[in-house]
Amino acid sequence: MKLQILVADSGGRTERHLNVLRTVLTDTEYEIAKYTADLQEAVTLLHARKYDILVCINRSPGFIAARLLRLARGITGQIPAIVISESEDSQRMRECFLLGAIDFLSEPVPSEDLMLALSRAGSMIHAQRIDAEYQSALEESLSELPHTEQNAPVIAKLEDFLKKTADQTATVEIAADYFGFNRDYFGRYFKAKFGMTFGDFYKGFQMRYAMRLLESGQFKVLEVSRLLGFSTPDYFTRVFKKHTGITPSAYRK
Repeated sequence: MKLQILVADSGGRTERHLNVLRTVLTDTEYEIAKYTADLQEAVTLLHARKYDILVCINRSPGFIAARLLRLARGITGQIPAIVISESEDSQRMRECFLLGAIDFLSEPVPSEDLMLALSRAGSMIHAQRIDAEYQSALEESLSELPHTEQNAPVIAKLEDFLKKTADQTATVEIAADYFGFNRDYFGRYFKAKFGMTFGDFYKGFQMRYAMRLLESGQFKVLEVSRLLGFSTPDYFTRVFKKHTGITPSAYRK
C-alpha cells in the first residue's frame, strides 16, 4: 500500500507542479491521492486524517503554507508536512519549521531532494505506525487479564514495564527484576495473579502485535520478525503458525 499524499496549493500553474511530482513519484511507495487549492478544504482533509503526508506548494499571492500549518497545528505532528516554495525566503522557512514542517524546499526542486524529504516523512510514519500497533496490542492483551482491585496495581506496573521494553525482548528475568523479585518467585506470583505464566502472556501479546503489523500491510514478515526480536524469520514463522495455525505470509495476504 502506497503512502497517500495530500497536495495543498496556493493556486496557479497547477498541472505543471502535479506533473513534476507525479514523474518523481513514479515507481515509488508514494502517490498523490488528493489535490486542493482551497485552504479550508485542506484543513478539513488534514483533520479527517485520510492522508499520510502533506506537500504544500507555497507561492504568491496565496502563500498558504504557514496559515495551513497554523490551522492544522497538532495534526501536522502526526502527518509530516513538506513545503515547496517558489523562493528561498528565510523568514517563511523559519515560520514553517516552527509550525511543524519537516522540510522546506525551494523551486526548482531537485528530484533527489524531494525524495529525501519524502523518505524522511515515510520513516516518521513508519515509526508512528509501529508505536500505534504496539500500544493497541498491549491494551488488548492487558484487557484480557483478570481485573480485580488487587490486580489493578500489578497490571498498571506490567503496562509500564512493557512500554519501557518496547524496543527489546522482555524476558522473564528482565520482568522479574523490574518487579523486584527473583525469577522463581516472580513466576509463581504472576501465575497466581493471572492464571498463566509471564512467558505465555508475553508470547500471546507478541503474536497479537505481529498480527496487527501484518494486517496493516505496511510490514513484511522479515521486518515483523526483526521488530519482535526473533533470531530468524524461520523461528518467527514457526512460533506464529503454532499460535495462529497459519504462516505470517499467508496471514499478511
